[in-house]
Amino acid sequence: MRVAFRVEGNPNIGLGHLMRCMALAQGLVNSGHHVFFFMSDASQQFCRQRTDWLGDIIPLAELDKKAEPEWLVNQCGSLQADWLVLDGYQFDQAYRHSLQSIKFKLAVFDDINNSGALYADLVINGAPNTALLDYQSTAPNALLALGQDYQVLRQEFLQVNNNDWAERENLTLTFGGSDPKNLTIKLLNALQKLSLSMPITVITGAAYPSLLELKNVIKNSDLDINHLHDCQNMAQLLENTKLAISAAGGSQFELRACAVPAILVVVADNQLLASQEAAKQGWCQLANHEQVNADELAQQCLSLWQQPDLLHSMHKMAGLFPVVDGAKNIVKLMSENTLVGEDKA
Repeated sequence: MRVAFRVEGNPNIGLGHLMRCMALAQGLVNSGHHVFFFMSDASQQFCRQRTDWLGDIIPLAELDKKAEPEWLVNQCGSLQADWLVLDGYQFDQAYRHSLQSIKFKLAVFDDINNSGALYADLVINGAPNTALLDYQSTAPNALLALGQDYQVLRQEFLQVNNNDWAERENLTLTFGGSDPKNLTIKLLNALQKLSLSMPITVITGAAYPSLLELKNVIKNSDLDINHLHDCQNMAQLLENTKLAISAAGGSQFELRACAVPAILVVVADNQLLASQEAAKQGWCQLANHEQVNADELAQQCLSLWQQPDLLHSMHKMAGLFPVVDGAKNIVKLMSENTLVGEDKA
């Protein structure tokens, strides 16, 4: 099976789309399939810096948005792709409609089903609340890969060790690939006021734009801070984390896989339902999503840190949920529904 991806990630839209496509691509390659990525120069720079990236990268032609789908369809035909996987909020209803082809099938990653007709042969949404989203209306003929059996995780999170709880000692701060609200610096300044003594690991993503300012904050801080930029071994770090404060996107599933108690900060509407469901599971708390206040978040962190029994209980609750290889389940669906022979002619 040959699978092409059209996906983007940059400081304005974050890197979550790229990371979950990478997780699916890893599952495809592990099953013996061939993957390709169509992406812009900005996304290529991120991907080529990663040691775990795989698949052939094909640069986009310099076309306007209306002309791109036809070019993409032709490229997929030349590659003899069986599937095209689309992931990104900028690919709207008109764009998806223009990708219709009798030569390959279209899979779409989606989060909240708010962008009109999907025109997809397969819809992927690994969040736990997908029954509320009425995909039968927007993709009536599609296969539906919905719910936590289809939550994609990169391979490193499928091989976690989950060290003994007693060995965990770090507070970890991670706000995604670009941290658009610059919560990293705001929270560090708030934690500084509390004179905390635990070791703090600060992780910034490849698209984080405020590195120089952050380095100055760390240099002038009395806190015990270890800063890692564009981290390539997240699972190993999370296995040694006692409490994480994290953006509430796809990283919440990585935190749960590593049994990390967490405070999830909801920074986008599409994160809220899945995060509320995660909080009900007992392994994490939510920060005030209406308006994130760094001082309140720091106080919430301190309160949790001072309750070791509660943290241990949250750790055990996270460990009750199986780590599912959702990519493997999606690959199986794709393989069983590939066009063959005359169907592709």
